[in-house]
Amino acid sequence: MSEKITPNDGSYLGAKKSQAIKAKKIQQDFEIAWENQRGLLKKNTVKLYKDKSAIGIQWQSYIDWDNTKLIEPKRVKRTLNALGRGRFPHTANAVNNAVAIAQEIEKKIVAESFSWLDYPQWMPKTVRPVDEVKPEDKTITQWIEEYEAYYWLSRDKKDYRDDANWKKGYLRYFNRIKDWSKLPSKEIFDDVCMNHPKSVKRNECCTRIKYLAQFCGLTDYDPKDFRLTKSQIKVKAKAKRELTDTEVEAWFNKFPMMTNNNGKPSQWQLWQWMYGMQAAYGFRNHETLNIYNLDQEYRGEDGRLYPAFTDSVNNPRGIIYTEGKGVKRAAFLPHPLRWLNDFNLRNVPSEYFLFQSGMLDMSDFDKAKAKVMKLHSYGNFLREHEFTFTAYNLRHHYNVKSHHAGIPASIIAKNLGHTLAMNTSLYLSSEGLTGCLDTIKKWESTQTNNDIQKLSTEQQLEAIKAENEQLKALIQQLLESLKTKENK
Repeated sequence: MSEKITPNDGSYLGAKKSQAIKAKKIQQDFEIAWENQRGLLKKNTVKLYKDKSAIGIQWQSYIDWDNTKLIEPKRVKRTLNALGRGRFPHTANAVNNAVAIAQEIEKKIVAESFSWLDYPQWMPKTVRPVDEVKPEDKTITQWIEEYEAYYWLSRDKKDYRDDANWKKGYLRYFNRIKDWSKLPSKEIFDDVCMNHPKSVKRNECCTRIKYLAQFCGLTDYDPKDFRLTKSQIKVKAKAKRELTDTEVEAWFNKFPMMTNNNGKPSQWQLWQWMYGMQAAYGFRNHETLNIYNLDQEYRGEDGRLYPAFTDSVNNPRGIIYTEGKGVKRAAFLPHPLRWLNDFNLRNVPSEYFLFQSGMLDMSDFDKAKAKVMKLHSYGNFLREHEFTFTAYNLRHHYNVKSHHAGIPASIIAKNLGHTLAMNTSLYLSSEGLTGCLDTIKKWESTQTNNDIQKLSTEQQLEAIKAENEQLKALIQQLLESLKTKENK
């Protein structure tokens, strides 16, 4: 197998091999970036160095801690993590960030404007300024502008994901600062962290605010008192509601009666098709827009030629080659298979092709943005028509019913784009073994009661025996999964 291909067979060994290949690729990229960037700094005073786990900078400094000039230079060797500009492990991005800081200091040394007060994090605590704030009277607005410029040093403005990460992973928390016109202070940053809702995002907020505070010069700032443990989280995601195939089908059949409430032409055919694909394959929302072999054959990264999904002769099982979370994979298990025909999924609506053709001349950034907007419209459509579950619930339903049907967990995981450990722990072991069995029993009670009532007594006994065997197998799988997790 080519090392460029990430194995995805759902097994523990497959996951370990995948991790090893990714780690090797990261190391190779790091070594290339390290040699290239070191060459750029060859004639500079400020150089890079690396230890076992991180990157730093070093130089011969003629500036003492009190900013007086020294006759004999002293060697300065400093790590970069303390600057509040992120972490600096052995990665290519970290090398690029380190070079940017090295060049920043080099320019100040050449211009004779270097001051240790600009980098109080690196000063011994005995001589560090008491307030630990940089001397410039910069407002929070100015600091955030500088932080954003630093953020883009190692990222691509043409990448929609990087742009979205800045807005959702950083700026959304900075916007919680009440007054950007003030100077940074511990009290201001504490207010943001302590008043963030007690949700799973509280800890991420604390981390981002910590980075900003340290970037501003509050070198010892750490909002650890405002972080939450799992038991302290009050605002939790709404539990996924268990569905039945009958319910999924009933909602599918309602689409023709639905029109947009805002007066625009309805795209119910497109939304119905996306809904059906998620129900049949367990797709993530965005994977419905990333199908490579939709109406023509496609050779995947695994070297296999995938016939067109719309070609029922050469692709009778409806195998799909798609991409989710940056990883390409084959989805080969529509369940139940009859939904391919019942939902008429091979008859792709014209709106889908119009949408895809409209992106042909777009930049990668605009393509990604267009897909996000399309998915927002899809979600809004379901909410407007009062669906009692989200589109993503279809993925959860697919997983639960597949386990119940006795399909091997490794096969389910591979089809969903998970490792085996992730599939069993995330979906079935999140509440422990008891919760898993409760989930399965709840599914059984709603899914099969009507069918069981129609069976004879003898048939009911056979059905119960079969279900017991399936439950025994599931319990064994879960115990092995939990045991593997404990051994890690």
